[in-house]
Amino acid sequence: MVMTENLMQFIWKLRLFNTIGLRSTDGEPLILMNFGQHNLNAGPDFLMSHILLGDKEWYGNIELHVRSSDWDRHHHRDDAAYNNVILHVVWVNDKVIYRSDGSVIPTMLLSVYVNQHLLDKYSTMMNTTNWIPCQSQLSSVDVLKKTMWLGALSYERLEMKVQTIFSLLADNDNDWEKVFWIWICRCMGLKVNAEAFHELGEKLPISLLKKYRSDTLKIEAIFFGVAGFLSGNAHDEHVKLLYNEFVYQQVAHGMEVMSAVWKKLRMRPYNFPELRIAQLVALFTDKSLSFSMILDLENLEDARSLFRIEQLSEYWKSRVLPKGKGCTAHSGRIGADTIDILIVNVVVLFLFAYGKYYGIERYIDKAIDFLETLPVEKNAIIKRFGEFDWHAENAAQSQAILQLKKMYCDKRQCLHCRIGAEILRSG
Repeated sequence: MVMTENLMQFIWKLRLFNTIGLRSTDGEPLILMNFGQHNLNAGPDFLMSHILLGDKEWYGNIELHVRSSDWDRHHHRDDAAYNNVILHVVWVNDKVIYRSDGSVIPTMLLSVYVNQHLLDKYSTMMNTTNWIPCQSQLSSVDVLKKTMWLGALSYERLEMKVQTIFSLLADNDNDWEKVFWIWICRCMGLKVNAEAFHELGEKLPISLLKKYRSDTLKIEAIFFGVAGFLSGNAHDEHVKLLYNEFVYQQVAHGMEVMSAVWKKLRMRPYNFPELRIAQLVALFTDKSLSFSMILDLENLEDARSLFRIEQLSEYWKSRVLPKGKGCTAHSGRIGADTIDILIVNVVVLFLFAYGKYYGIERYIDKAIDFLETLPVEKNAIIKRFGEFDWHAENAAQSQAILQLKKMYCDKRQCLHCRIGAEILRSG
């Protein structure tokens, strides 16, 4: 197994080695009074440490390296931040190391104090072909510890996702309404057409659309025109009408037609982009959906009602949805599961983002409350974790499991995962 500094830091931080009878590489007795605080920024790995070395007492910092020669390779001797290092902890001692003043830095060889069983477990987790690294040992972890980790992951996922919202705000002059509609469009595209719908949202002139909110024809013409679904060669009278209106609006306001390609291959008609755009039009006109309405929400049912469309363009329903014998009748409205997905990915996210941006706790609390009230999402990852007897109880936990899989399991970040750490430190 190839040793890494990350693994060494993990072993040191959790004290997963024999701390009795320690000695420096010079043979002096070593007692670790304080292992130090893990430093995640530039500088030595562990700060404010306290050791007894021989008959001397030392206060300072501790640096870890796989090889002692890494000290010179990293140019620490020329960095004043490392002058206060009192102990150099290494896996392989291949060189005597000096401070900038020429004094020798005491060295401890960590490899002789670590149990091979720990290294074997870590190697197995890193090299397994299982769906997740700890798959065979997951059931051994206490349920309470899993639940607590999910709570932290749920919040971590929100913190991560709002960074995208903040970036969009920076790119759009802090226009919350514009960014809100960009994000709704993106989420309506689901995974397959997310990027195309994102571009649609960026190119839609939201300020102009708000002026036309009561004129469905203009709104529909602009939405479908910008999306590239209108043509002057159409034989359909409704499309011709929309096209002519869009051409007028395009010339008058300098609108651009998006360049992204819409995907429909192996897609159910209910997810076709034309139907999703018709639903967006209905949200904009019939529901008068706006960002301010998100901030005013009192409960989950109010949030769901925002996306319940009462009227949808019969024209686009007839163009997109299957009909005839054997076809199931479909209203073309946004389904209940999709509405809950929109609440998770739009309502919750924007409440959290707004609360974070302006430091208003009630919006953060409301976002978390909605997430904890919503049912578990239905997807392959949540289902697979259920097969390992780890069942999410609400949308907050299912979001946490998605974060766990994407940011920890898939990236083999077991050392930074509480479950991985628990498995490695047990036994």
